[in-house]
This record gives sequence, structure tokens and C-alpha cells, in this order.
Amino acid sequence: MFHQDRRTSQRCGQLDALERISDYRVTHPMALRKMRSQLLLLLGTLLIAVTTVAGERPPALLDQHGDSVELSRDSVVVQVAIIVSAKRIRRIKPWEVALREEFPDLELIRIADIPQSGSAEYERVAATFRKRLPPELDVGIDLNGEWAQRFDLDTRVPNIIIFDAEKNVVATHSGMYKQKRFTPLRDELRALTADAEG
Repeated sequence: MFHQDRRTSQRCGQLDALERISDYRVTHPMALRKMRSQLLLLLGTLLIAVTTVAGERPPALLDQHGDSVELSRDSVVVQVAIIVSAKRIRRIKPWEVALREEFPDLELIRIADIPQSGSAEYERVAATFRKRLPPELDVGIDLNGEWAQRFDLDTRVPNIIIFDAEKNVVATHSGMYKQKRFTPLRDELRALTADAEG
């Protein structure tokens, strides 16, 4: 309840700021450009706050074995989702290896994005994954590209989304694995897991 009230208060404050900006008369071009930048920033922040309200869960998917893949409903810890195009699913591996080495107990799900423009069917994709991936590597098959759309992801590269214990998006990291990209992700997870344990 406290977190919900805090988010509601934040959104009200952002709306008040928008109203003040809209009431402000600007005659100088530089001031107008500055106001426009502030307005876009506020709108972006407001959009993030609205779309990550606790309780709004990304869709559950089926993996290649027919089992459900989704954020844990009962989890009270940090969770991570890795999303990438089905054609590039092996690009998940270096990210997951690094994450598992640093956080052995991390709750992690893998999602293969299928472009909506394609004509892929679940059984065909599932059969391909069962043939090419280790049996213990469960991957959710997103035939409608819902995860990529919801979080505005470019799935040509891996995307790592961090969710807090309330299933809110805390951070998103995108790109091929590199140590310099992993370091900030690791630091964020350390801080979050420390807070959750404390």
C-alpha cells in the first residue's frame, strides 16, 4: 500500500508540473525549446510510472515442452527476464552464464521473441528448440511479440529486464554481452538483492 500511495503521489506531482508548464506563457524561442524538453521528460516518466504499476504482469508463455513460463507469482525476490529473437536465442548464453556465476539463486526466465510479421507456429518453433537446445534450457515462445512490444525492445540483441519483488521494472539492459555492460547490471542486482534480504 505504501508503494502504491507513493507512486500515486509521484504521478500527481508530475501532472501538477505539466499543468504549470501548460499555463506558462513562453515568448522566447530558447525558453520554448527548454519547456518542450521538460515536457517530454515528464511525459516519459509518467508513462513509465503508469505502465509499471504493481499487479500489471507481462503475459505467461509456453516453453518448448509445453510448460508455462512467467514471472513467479509468489516470489518476494528480484527476478530477471532475458528476451531475444528466436533466431538469436544462443546469444542469451554468455549473459546467463555471467548472471549464474554471480547470483546462483537468481530467478530467471528466458523468452524467444517471434516477429509478428512471420508465420511461425508454436509446434514448429517448439520442435526446433527441443532439437537444438539442451533439455534443461526452458525458453518461453512469444509468438505475438508481446514482451518486446510491452517493453519496447529491439530483440535483435539480448535484453535483460530486472523486476523488483513487486514485479515492477527496475532497469533494462540491452546489447551483446560485454564485461563493461555486465558490470552495471551486476551492481544493480547486488543492491536490489541486498535490499530484499535486508
